[in-house]
Amino acid sequence: MKTGLIPIQLFLLCIPFYIAGQNIIPAEPISPTSLVKDFLCENVIYPEDALESGKEGKVLLKFIVDDKGKVSEIRIAQSAGEELDEEALRLFRMIEWKPAYRLGSPVTTEQEFEIDFNIKKYNKHCKERGYGSIEYPYKPVDTSNIIYTKTDVDQAPYPSFEYKTMTLSKFMSDNLVYPEQAYQRSLSGTVSVSFVVEPYGRISNIVIEKGVGGGCNEEAIRLIKLVKWMPGIKNKAAVRTRTNIEVNFKLPSESDHKLLDYNMGG
Repeated sequence: MKTGLIPIQLFLLCIPFYIAGQNIIPAEPISPTSLVKDFLCENVIYPEDALESGKEGKVLLKFIVDDKGKVSEIRIAQSAGEELDEEALRLFRMIEWKPAYRLGSPVTTEQEFEIDFNIKKYNKHCKERGYGSIEYPYKPVDTSNIIYTKTDVDQAPYPSFEYKTMTLSKFMSDNLVYPEQAYQRSLSGTVSVSFVVEPYGRISNIVIEKGVGGGCNEEAIRLIKLVKWMPGIKNKAAVRTRTNIEVNFKLPSESDHKLLDYNMGG
């Protein structure tokens, strides 16, 4: 069994990968590296006692990813204290994985995943994201960590806007900024994005199912992350639900594009 090391520097914003063994593509999260980094920074909640006492440190997790991407046998290989360990485990269990591949075939491997807790960087991220605690828009909350599909739940997740007249399509249209690179290359089309709506209304495990390029994929993700969500409901409890959105990119006219450029410049 091969071992791969994936240290996640939660607040240093660096996620290097180590390929263990020849001809092995290591197991990795289903979201790209940059989005895993964003997910950790947007969702970590520093334990109150650890924050007040100034406790910091690195948590190293070891685990198995089988040939279908299922994670098992999670254990703490390096502890930063009980509270930080628990938060690292909470975050880690929310991440979906892809299996390792050897010579084109999926294989079971052992992995390592490191999260570094730093109070200064945490406070900075809290200021940027605008919250320091988790608020659930619907209770009770399912704690099984199971991810359901839209067809499996009693009520699918849906966007929650401040104004009742706002719709998702209008929100996307109002906030979309056509990427300069896509405009210059005359790129247009539909970006299909799937993601998990968490019980507290934020999203995780973002995957581009169909892309356009030229910055359109990144713009679609930016827009989706702006949306607040009501979670999926199953058996009268809020659950994790995978859903998807399509964002259409239609080339703007020259006059419209100048306006978009002006908006991008402030």
